[in-house]
Amino acid sequence: MSRFLSRLSPARRILLSFALVIVVGSLLLNLPIMQTATSKANYFDHLFTSVSMVCVTGLFTQSVADTYNIWGQIICMLLIQIGGLGLISFIGLIYVRSNQKLSFSNRTTLQESLSRDETNSIRDFLRSIFLITFSIEALGAFILSFRFVPLLGWGKGLLTSIFLAISAFCNAGFDNLGSTSLLAYKTDALVNLTIAALIIMGGLGFSVWFDLKTNIQTKGHKRKLRFHTKLVLALTALILISGTCLTFLTEYQNTATIGRLPFEKKLLVSFFQTVTMRTAGFATIDYTQARPVTLLLYIIQMFLGGAPVWPPYVFSLYHSKSL
Repeated sequence: MSRFLSRLSPARRILLSFALVIVVGSLLLNLPIMQTATSKANYFDHLFTSVSMVCVTGLFTQSVADTYNIWGQIICMLLIQIGGLGLISFIGLIYVRSNQKLSFSNRTTLQESLSRDETNSIRDFLRSIFLITFSIEALGAFILSFRFVPLLGWGKGLLTSIFLAISAFCNAGFDNLGSTSLLAYKTDALVNLTIAALIIMGGLGFSVWFDLKTNIQTKGHKRKLRFHTKLVLALTALILISGTCLTFLTEYQNTATIGRLPFEKKLLVSFFQTVTMRTAGFATIDYTQARPVTLLLYIIQMFLGGAPVWPPYVFSLYHSKSL
């Protein structure tokens, strides 16, 4: 088996690892012990859910809350976390924690998975990824617990807070509240701003985190942020501001979405929708009631995605070749 894996290219290893997680996840979710008594899901529903969670798309045929009990939801969180960080990253962390030396093929696969060119910083990069990820998710869950624990009780409230924090940071868009996503909390500033912050931080990408972390650590020394980081931060801010303003204007008088809300709540919903439409998939409005121009705006935002550097990169590449 090890000889077979060593012959595979890094890209094929990554693909195989995702396929393995998807299949194992679907088989676990298919177990009766993972499901609620009223679950109507069949194996293909579980397979679809597993694919969607590992690929962090947010699509589902059966809602998480109606289909999976606490054990099933824990499996769902693991699938989302693995999808957000990558199975290869988890395997690499095990090697790092056990002080085992990475083989050349494993190091190459890790570099491919993490989009890193340097070989000497893989260990530090992995540690930073997991430290930042778990710290931010824990902080997000802690803040969300102030809303959901009083509403749902300690057990369910903490589970919901942790689930939403992981799902938001990994940009998965899944929730365990039911089939209506976050519609019941569309005017709740604590829930909206916390989840929006998690989505934004998760959507920036590993390279941006690492560059910002390194820049903070070398404060006082002359070190500039990489061009990639500056471009991601600038375009993210531009898309968030413009998207919020455009959603606010197009839906301002639509009573089926934000038309009946106070001014500041309209801004809150418009901002959250702009954040979530790019990569996550949570909802605080009924999309079937949104105006066509708003849906077109959302399509553009989804097309641009989380760390939107590729449009200007492709343009500059095309321009340089044409010269």
